[in-house]
Amino acid sequence: MKKFYSLVMLAVVAMSAWAGTVTFDFSSSAGLAAMGVPAPVASQGTNLTDVGAVTVDGVTLTATNGATETRVWNSQGNYTLRIYADGSVKFSVAKGSIVGATINAATTSNFELKANVGKLTTSGDVATWSGSAASVAFSKTGTKNAQISSIVLTTSDDDPQGGGSDPVVDPTKFQLDSLSNLYLLDEGKEFQFATECFVNYQNGKYLYVMQLDEEGYVWSGLIYGDTDKEYELGDIIPAGWTAKKQTYNGLLEMTNPAGLQNAVSNVDDPYLYEAFDMTGYLDDVSDPEQMWDNFKVIMSGVKLSDIDQSGNFTITGEGSEGETTLAGFNKFNIDYPENLEGTFVVEGMVSYYKNDYQLFPINIEPYELTTKLWKLAYYGEEDGTQVTLNDSLFVAQPIEDINTGAKVVYVTDNALSILYDEFADWGYVWYEDWWPDWIALDFTGQDALYKKVSEMGVIAPGTVKGAIYDTNCNMRLVVNSEPEELPVAEGEEVPIVFEYDLTAGEGVFPYGNEVGVFKGICKMVDGKPMLTAGEAGPEQLALDMCYNPEGKEDLADGAEVLLSAVVKMGEPWVVEDDYAPAKAQAKKEAPSKQKVRQLPASASVKKVAVKFDPYAEDYYTNYTLCPIVIEVGKTGVSDLTVKEAKTYKTIEEGQVIIVKGNNRYNVMGQPVK
Repeated sequence: MKKFYSLVMLAVVAMSAWAGTVTFDFSSSAGLAAMGVPAPVASQGTNLTDVGAVTVDGVTLTATNGATETRVWNSQGNYTLRIYADGSVKFSVAKGSIVGATINAATTSNFELKANVGKLTTSGDVATWSGSAASVAFSKTGTKNAQISSIVLTTSDDDPQGGGSDPVVDPTKFQLDSLSNLYLLDEGKEFQFATECFVNYQNGKYLYVMQLDEEGYVWSGLIYGDTDKEYELGDIIPAGWTAKKQTYNGLLEMTNPAGLQNAVSNVDDPYLYEAFDMTGYLDDVSDPEQMWDNFKVIMSGVKLSDIDQSGNFTITGEGSEGETTLAGFNKFNIDYPENLEGTFVVEGMVSYYKNDYQLFPINIEPYELTTKLWKLAYYGEEDGTQVTLNDSLFVAQPIEDINTGAKVVYVTDNALSILYDEFADWGYVWYEDWWPDWIALDFTGQDALYKKVSEMGVIAPGTVKGAIYDTNCNMRLVVNSEPEELPVAEGEEVPIVFEYDLTAGEGVFPYGNEVGVFKGICKMVDGKPMLTAGEAGPEQLALDMCYNPEGKEDLADGAEVLLSAVVKMGEPWVVEDDYAPAKAQAKKEAPSKQKVRQLPASASVKKVAVKFDPYAEDYYTNYTLCPIVIEVGKTGVSDLTVKEAKTYKTIEEGQVIIVKGNNRYNVMGQPVK
C-alpha cells in the first residue's frame, strides 16, 4: 500500500524509521508480571485464553487452546509456556509489521511448531521465523506439548510485505485483475493475478480463494496444484502469482500455480469466508444459472445415503420446490458419521464433474436444532431431527396410554405473542399475536424421569432435548435429556387451557396434542360415544378412551358433557398459498452471493400460517379427542382449571391431583379425597 506525505512529513518519517525487539519472557515470575500474566503456583498453570489479550510494547499476544489449554506451567519453580497439539499463540501489531521472531525452547522434546505466514526453521532448541506480516501465529504440530521459555519479536514501522517483496509484473503474461473475469480467458491461457484474494478453504492441492467486489458480491475460484504454502482461513494472498486457466470435466480451475507468497494479513472477519447457508435451497446449488462452482456452502437437516467404497454418496434435503438430491464425493477423505440415521449438517465445496454438480464435504455433523416451539409448529422439521427447545414449557398433563404403554407429558409454551426474528441478521424483528403451541414429551421407558417431570410446574428453557417427530400434526419429542424445573412465582406456572364449546355453534379448531376443555352433547354412534354440537352445528368429534378417563361409564346418548381431553389430528391441515409464511415465499428466489447484509424483499410482509381449512364442511372429522376426565351433566368450566394457580401437581394411581393448601382437586377442579 502506498502512502503520500508532505516534504516535512517525509523528513520526519526518515528520521523516525525504526526496527525494535519485544520480548515475551515466560521463564520467570518477573517476565510474567511484565506481561500482566499471573504466575501459577507449583504444579499448576495459568491458562492464557482466560487471561485474554496481552500487549507488550505494541505487540499483542493472543492464544487458542489445543488438545489442552495453552498455558504457563509451574514445574517446581520453573515456568514455561506450553502449547499442546493444535493450540497456538498469535502475535500482532496495529501499526507497522512483524519481520522476525526467535522462539527459545525450554526443552527440545516435542519442539514442533509451524507458522501461518513467513518461513519458520528449527535448529536444536531455537526456532527462527522470517517474513513481514501484521500478525503471525505459531501452532503446535504432532502430539504432546512444546515447552517454550521465551519468544522475541522483531518489529518494523514498514507496512507488511507478505512474502518479503513487492510483486514483479511479468510483461509476458496477461494481467488478470479479478476472479470474475477468469471465465473470459481462452482455455490454457497463462496469466498473472494482479490483485489480492483471500483464502476460503485449503486441502492438499486444492486452494479455494475469494474476492469481494465494490457491490458486496463475492467471487470464488480454485487454485489447483502444488502451492508450497499453507494458509489459514481468511489469509490475504498478495498479487503477483501466476497460473493457467483450465477446465477439467466442466469445472473451471487455475492450474500450474507459481509464485504464491505468504499472506499479507487476514481479513479478520470470519463472516467473509463462512459457508453460504443453503438450507432449503439444495436444488439451487446444482442449478448452472446460479453458478455456485467452487463456493463453500452448508446445509442443515439433510440426509445421507448410498455411500459406496469409491467415496460417492447422496445428499437428500429440501429444495425451493420440495425434496431434492445432490451428489456427494468424499474428495478430502473425511470421516463419515458412524450412525447415518437422522439428519446432518453438511459443509463442503461445490464442484462439477461431467455435467453434474457435486459436493466435496469438509465437515459432517449430526444436526441438532436449538429453536422455539412455535418455529417447529410453523415451519415443520424432518422426523428424527435432534432438537433443543429454547422455551419455558408449562406442564399441563402427564398421562399413560393404556393401549401402548406410552408415557408422555403434554406441555405448552403459553405463547400469546412471539418475537418473529427470522430476519434478525438484517436488524428486523417484530412481535406477532399468536396461539400457544403444544407438544408431547415422550418418556416411554424412562419411568423415574417421567414422574419427575410430571410433578414440575414449568420446565426451564434449553433443558429439553431429543428427536422430533410429526411437527405438522401431533408434535412429539422423544426426550434424551434430563429436563430441569424453572422456579416461578405462585400463579405463574398455570398452562393456558382453552374451553371449546361445541354447543355455541362457533366451530372448534384446536391444535394437535393440545390439552383443552370441551363442552358438547354425547351421541352414541354404533355403540361408540361422540361429542357433538347438538342442534348448534354439524360437529361430531370421535372419542378415544386410550387414557382410561374418569367418568367414562357415565356417558349416555343425549347427555350434556364437559370433559378435559388431549386433541389428536388425523392429518396435517393443507395450507393455501395465500396463507404461506414470508419465509416460504422467500424460497422462490435463490440466496444471493452478496456478503453485504441486506433485507430480503419478503421481510416487509409477515403472514400468519393458517392451520386449518375453515371452509371444509367435514373439517371436524380430522379431530379425535382423548378424554382425561369426563363430567356428565356439567355446564361450565371450573375456575380452578382455567384461571387459578395450581400450587403443585402429583400423580396418584395414574391421575393428576392438584394440591392447593389443604385442598385437593382433579384437573377438572372437582374436590377429591
